[in-house]
Amino acid sequence: MALRERGFLPLSLAALGLLLLIGCGSSSPAAQLASSLTGEVVTVYLTPNCGCCVEYIRYLRSHGAAVHVVQQDDLTPLKRASGIPESMWSCHTSRLGPYVIEGHVPLEAIVRLWAERPDARGIALPGMPPGSPGMSGNRTGPLTIYLLTRDGRAHPWMEW
Repeated sequence: MALRERGFLPLSLAALGLLLLIGCGSSSPAAQLASSLTGEVVTVYLTPNCGCCVEYIRYLRSHGAAVHVVQQDDLTPLKRASGIPESMWSCHTSRLGPYVIEGHVPLEAIVRLWAERPDARGIALPGMPPGSPGMSGNRTGPLTIYLLTRDGRAHPWMEW
């Protein structure tokens, strides 16, 4: 009772509330990254029963990205219509606005694409590299994300 009379309990509760407010107000770097896509939706096209595609979608959502999922039996027509060179193909294809995003591309690259808005078809991380978002295993080194130009070429664009 003596502590209450001295104002210890109200002061302690106020300090606890302040700490909770500060802690809840800050967000993780991943959430801050995805916040630059606020209002945008990444549409991911995948074939049924692809486990790594499901993991990639989980990765995007866990970092705060809004994701719409479209399942198709064959993504080949979509990849060809999107102008993705076959050497850049992966197991799933995504779209963000006018851009195509091929493969297990990290959110950092998607955010950079959206911020810079280059005159290009999109970006790609070809194949299914271990340790890339949605893929198990460990990376053995940096992964190269390619810029897909409108003339059908792919140029190294960023390391991750």
